[in-house]
This record gives sequence, structure tokens and C-alpha cells, in this order.
Amino acid sequence: MAKQARSLRTHELVLDAAAAEFVRHGYPRANLQHVAARTGLTKGALYAHFASKEHLARALTEHLDQVVDELLARHKDADLPANEQLRALCCALAERVESDVRFNAALRLVMDEAQSAPEPPRLPADLRALAAEGDDGLTEPLSSESLADLAVVILVGAYYTAPDPERRGLAERVRGLWDAVDGRQAVEETGTL
Repeated sequence: MAKQARSLRTHELVLDAAAAEFVRHGYPRANLQHVAARTGLTKGALYAHFASKEHLARALTEHLDQVVDELLARHKDADLPANEQLRALCCALAERVESDVRFNAALRLVMDEAQSAPEPPRLPADLRALAAEGDDGLTEPLSSESLADLAVVILVGAYYTAPDPERRGLAERVRGLWDAVDGRQAVEETGTL
């Protein structure tokens, strides 16, 4: 039993070290020797836990999918207009980036891969679905598709323009961008500045 617990702790340590490496360098420039050094393992011992850099990346993106599913479920059930649901979800995602290095790394991996992938990543599709479900057609000045695109732009734009790899302050920046959008919507709705 102690051997299993130690193996599980090492597995988790490797995931955290790999996440830190991916956050800083992205997939192509991530170096498994650096991951091994951060964990105090040999590269061979690292491979006993994960057969390749691809396997490490896949484990992290699976974590991202689980977190997104949890956050989507939480925000789908909220009895709020679509723009408020998307705002809350984007802020929750940004908070998770700051607090969870694995989530941060997985989001970077997914976004970096999306630049060359034939299909868009799942997250924008999930945001579109949430916007479409919350679209009452009565009070939203933006279409659900435009609102979902805006949510992606706010989250991804704030992520990529963050001043450091750990994305400190990301949630605050995302909230500020949503506040700016909400302020503009209020101006458009009232017709005054």
C-alpha cells in the first residue's frame, strides 16, 4: 500500500512539473529532462509514469476537459441571461488558470494546438452551446454566436496578453473586460454616454 501511495504522489508530482514546463515553453519547446530535474527523477523513471511528452500533454488536457465540464454544468443551471452565464464562466475559467497550473498548461496546449488543427478546440464550441441555451431572444443585444465569440476573445486574448506565464491577475483582467463590454451594452441600450 505504501508503494502505491508513493507512486501516486510521484505521478502527481510529474504532472505538476510537466504542467509548469508546458506553461513556460509550450508543447514544442517543453523538455522532459527539465521535468525530470524538477521532480528529482531520472528521465527513465519519468517514463515509467508517462511513456512520452504526448502522454503527459494528454493527461493535462483530460484534466482541462473535466474542469470545463464541471464549470459548464455549474453555469448552465444558473438562472441568468446568456451574457451573465458566459461572464461567470469566463471569470471562473480565468480564476482556475491562476490557481491550477495543470489547467493553465492544458489551456495553453489546447490553444497552441488549435492554431494548426483542422477543427476548433472544444472550449469555443462549449461556450457557443451555453450562449445558445441561454438565448431568450428578447434582451440580448448580441446574437448567441457573437456573444460566445466575444467570450472566447476575452478569455483567450487576456490569456495570451498576460504579463507572465503563470497568468497572475488574469481573472481580474477578464472581469475588467466584461465590465467594459457590459458598460458599452448599457450605453447602447440607453442611448446615452
